Amino acid sequence: MKDCTINQHVDGDGKTFSGSGDVQSNSFASHGGPQNVAQGTNPIGCQINNYNSQSPAPPIIPRQIPAPEPCVLYRDEELVWLNERLHPGKVAAVCGPGGMGKSALAAQAVSKLEPARFPDGIIFHSFYHQPKVETALQAICQAFQVEAKVGLESTVRQVLSGRQALLILDGTEQADDLPALLRLRGLCGVLITSRKRTDALADRLDLKPLDEQPAAEVFRLYSGVAADDPSVAGICTLLGGWPVALRIAGRYISSTGESAADYLQWLEQEPFKELAGGEHQEENAALLLRRSVDAVSDDARLVLGVAGCLAFAPLAREPLAAMLEDDARRARAALGELVNYGLLERKAERWQISHALIHAYARTELALSTDALERLAGWYIAFCKAACAEHAKGYARLDSERAHCLRLIESCLASKLWQKVKGLAGAIDIYLERQGYWTEELAAIEMCLTAAQQAEDRKDEGVCLNNLGYTCEKRGEYDKALAYFKQSLPIRREVGDRQGEASTLDGIAIIYRIQRKYDLALQQYQQSLSIEREIDYREGEGATLINIGFLYNAQGDNETALKYYHSALAITKEMGDKWREGITLNNIARIYDAQGNPAKALEYHEQDLAICQQLGDRAGEAVTCGNIGVVCYNLGDLAKAEEHISLAVQIAEQIAEQIGHPSLQQWREGLARVRAARQG
Repeated sequence: MKDCTINQHVDGDGKTFSGSGDVQSNSFASHGGPQNVAQGTNPIGCQINNYNSQSPAPPIIPRQIPAPEPCVLYRDEELVWLNERLHPGKVAAVCGPGGMGKSALAAQAVSKLEPARFPDGIIFHSFYHQPKVETALQAICQAFQVEAKVGLESTVRQVLSGRQALLILDGTEQADDLPALLRLRGLCGVLITSRKRTDALADRLDLKPLDEQPAAEVFRLYSGVAADDPSVAGICTLLGGWPVALRIAGRYISSTGESAADYLQWLEQEPFKELAGGEHQEENAALLLRRSVDAVSDDARLVLGVAGCLAFAPLAREPLAAMLEDDARRARAALGELVNYGLLERKAERWQISHALIHAYARTELALSTDALERLAGWYIAFCKAACAEHAKGYARLDSERAHCLRLIESCLASKLWQKVKGLAGAIDIYLERQGYWTEELAAIEMCLTAAQQAEDRKDEGVCLNNLGYTCEKRGEYDKALAYFKQSLPIRREVGDRQGEASTLDGIAIIYRIQRKYDLALQQYQQSLSIEREIDYREGEGATLINIGFLYNAQGDNETALKYYHSALAITKEMGDKWREGITLNNIARIYDAQGNPAKALEYHEQDLAICQQLGDRAGEAVTCGNIGVVCYNLGDLAKAEEHISLAVQIAEQIAEQIGHPSLQQWREGLARVRAARQG
């Protein structure tokens, strides 16, 4: 059944059409969106590369500069220290306990850098809600709009080689393997913020509490207390010049109107501990935060609890309002309260908990009830499904929610909400798969597998193992993929999941095909095909026929491949399966072009284009337009070639504004070459 799977790159029970190339493309790049096909080994269009481009595409220069915060006041010496060390090839680290203002100091320092210092751009990555270094590597590739399907480390090393960019790595104490990332930096400069001194290399700045006078100025800034109030010095002394504590206390006084003298009297009775070597920051922050949280409304406490349950990243208003009976007025009031108390900050049209310590407090002290967690998960499941139905446009909206969805899956798993784990992972999987967030996809499936095993659901366990196989196969981890498939197969047979059994046999065949064990691959495909015909599973039969066609195509037997493709095409049309129909048309076009029949290839590409447009698959439409442009170029129709490659560039530029498009620069260069050819 379709809802028993969590991987959208598998159909229903797990049928694949992506990854290593069981369905091939013949253009500058692979299809994205609903027509997710792999890069061809002999792409059409190599003839265009014989021409020199007269207008090369401009280099991509990312500028990911975090917004400066006011809590870095009176850090002039530290800013000078950083400015002297932020240069290509250098690694500087700002270390200190939580709440000392490391991230704010880094943001202020970077905002003052002249652009020429790092001509290849600035990339910011926070590890606070995504500790895996693989995620940081993917972020670097996306910043430069480079696609990295396999060999992520080697791709990043290539991307950064020769570049003089600045990598800002925030919260590296949470990174799972920081040295692995630093080894790839090349000539890039690096700015690290961390609570761990050992994260630093040669140059380390240990950020200390503010001295008496600057601490008093920061407190007055947030509290509005008069400069001559004698209680200010006492508060700053007890808080030890700790910037985040000064901010929490100041915003509390500003919002409640309580006098500094009364606050000092309360503080003198509390066991506030002196910070030493990074100790006690969590308990000290909790002590101050309880007083602030006690002063806000129940609605505000619920909203802060929701923010703590999700990732330490900007939040939209909609899920917060959903937790307040979809009352936008109540949501606005609650958000306003939290901003006034300094617990949240406004980030354009979103809100974020103002410090990681506040986020940790909200997650532990304001944990959602099981009922509230289920309601929140239900909202995100519906949101993700609706966004995925919009394809590229919806994927752009999901970019801001990706970290929240993954954190929410983790929360549901901890609360033993097995069905919500499954529902959330399934709702977001199509987006993660098609946008190349395979590290996050793997994490989501692994959590689903844990849920299935703890719920003793053998069928779902088989599905998850199967989907882990397909995800590892996409990542180029073929031994792991084969191991997962071989774990899945006996489970699917045990529970009588015949469709699933066929799917897993196809997965095993993919690995054998990659390993050039063609006879073994064909045996697996034939077993799969036999099951699908026995149970009258027509969609699966069409899929396996496509994959067998590709197997023969990989061996150079194009005539046999065409027979299988045409058989698959008949089934996809019979089933009304436009997605697979487009894939099959694309593969048939590739063979006709390889056989020296570009006119026939063009006919099938144009049918594929109509399907992409019908499905609203903008990424697929761009690729197919690129295919048509190249075939027209080979036919000598330069005007039509320019028209379609230009359209591919136009669509890719629109997508790039939302999600980035790895083939945009390649298409721009191709367009320039076609135009140069037309001019003589």
